[in-house]
Amino acid sequence: MMKTLKFTVFTLLISVSSLNLSAQKFGKDSIQCILNIQGYQPEYRSKNYDAALPLWREVLKNCPQASQNAYIHGITMMRYLIDKTTDPALKEARIDSLLMLYDRRLEYFNVKDKAELLYSKAIEIQNYRPDKHKDIYDAYRTAINANKDIDLMAVAKTMLSAREMYEKKELSLESFTNIYTEMAGLAESQLKDTPGDTVKLSLKAAIEGAFLATDAADCENLIRVMGERFKANKDNAEVVRMIITLLQTKECTDSELYYEGVEAYNRLNPSPAASYGLARVFYSKNEKEKALQYFKDATETETDATSKSTYFYEFGGLFLKEGKRTEAIGYAKRSIAANPRNARAYMLLGTAYAGVQGCGDDEVSKRSIYWVAVDQFNKAKQLDPGIAAEANKSINTYSQHFPTVDDAFFLNILDGAKYDVKCGPINETTIVRTKK
Repeated sequence: MMKTLKFTVFTLLISVSSLNLSAQKFGKDSIQCILNIQGYQPEYRSKNYDAALPLWREVLKNCPQASQNAYIHGITMMRYLIDKTTDPALKEARIDSLLMLYDRRLEYFNVKDKAELLYSKAIEIQNYRPDKHKDIYDAYRTAINANKDIDLMAVAKTMLSAREMYEKKELSLESFTNIYTEMAGLAESQLKDTPGDTVKLSLKAAIEGAFLATDAADCENLIRVMGERFKANKDNAEVVRMIITLLQTKECTDSELYYEGVEAYNRLNPSPAASYGLARVFYSKNEKEKALQYFKDATETETDATSKSTYFYEFGGLFLKEGKRTEAIGYAKRSIAANPRNARAYMLLGTAYAGVQGCGDDEVSKRSIYWVAVDQFNKAKQLDPGIAAEANKSINTYSQHFPTVDDAFFLNILDGAKYDVKCGPINETTIVRTKK
C-alpha cells in the first residue's frame, strides 16, 4: 500500500518535472491540481457531469491556468447546468459563469482564433439572453473587431441586433445607418473573393433587408445621412456604390446626391453600364447634351452585343415617350442591328412606326404605316413567345387602321401585293392588307 502510494507520488512528480510545469500554472499544490484534472476528465467523458463538476471547480479555483481543456469542458458542463435550472436567479448566475469561462480562457491562454471564440460567446448571449439586444450587439461587434474576415453570419447577426436596438430607440439614425454601411461593406469585401457564394449572398441580402425594412431608409433621412458619408468618401468606390444602391432600392433617385453619386462612381470605376446609368440620370434631369455624351460613351465602349442592344432599345423608349419618333426609330434600328433577336426592339420600332404622320395624300399611303408597324409586332412574337400576348394586342389595335377594300380597289392595289413605304424615317417594303 505504502509502496503504491510512493510510486503514484513519484510518477506525478516525474510528470510535473517532464512537462516543466511552473508554480504559476499549477498553483501552490501542483500534484493536487493534476489529481483534480485527472479526476474529473473520466466523468466528463462519460457525460457524468454532476460527478465531474466538484473536481472541475477545484481546478478553476486553485490552478486556473493549468488546462485550456478545463474551460472547453466547462462550457459544455455549464450549458448542462443552465438547461436543467428552473430558478431564474440561479439560471442567470450560471449564465454569467458560462460567459466568464470564455473571458478567462482568453485571459489565460493564447487562443489561436480569438475572433472565433468571441463569436461563440456572442452566440451564447443570444441563445440565453435573446432580449438583451445591446449585449448581443456588443458581443458580435467585439468578435468582428478581432477579425474583419470573420464568418459573415456574425456580421449579419450584428446588423440584426442593431436593428432591434434602433427600433427600441437605443440607437440613433446616424449610428444605425453607419453600422449598416460598415456591415454591408464587410459583406461586399468578402464577396469579392467568392462572388458566386450563395450563402454569403443570402447573408448580404439579410444585412440589407435589416436596414431597408426600417424607417431609417426613408428618402429624406437616407439622403441626409448618406450625403455626409458621400462627402467624406467621394474617392471610395465601394462606399459610393453602396450609397447609389441604397438610393435606387428606396427609389430616391430624384435627388442631387444620386446624380453626384452615379457620376462619382463612373469616374472611380468607369464602365459602359455606369455610363449608361448616367445617361438616363441626366436625361431625366433634362440635361440632354450631357446625357447623349454618356450614352455615346456607353454604346462605344460596350463590347457585349446584348447589352449594347439593350442600351439602344431603352434610350429609344425614352425618346418615344417624348413623342420624338424619328429618334426612337433610329435607336430601335440600332438596337436590332446590335442584336437581331431583341424582340423588345421590334415592339419599339412598330410602336414608333405607327405614330408617324404625313405619309402620302391617299388613304392607302396614309395608312400604310400600320402595315409596317404590324410587321414588327409579328417579328417580335416570333422571336419571343413570352411577349406574344402584348404583341397580339398591338396587332389587333393597329389592324383596325388598315385601309378598306374599297380604298385599295379604287387605287388598283390588291391584297398580298408588295408595297414600298417611304415616309420620313420609314423605308420598308411590306405586303398590302385591307381591313375586312
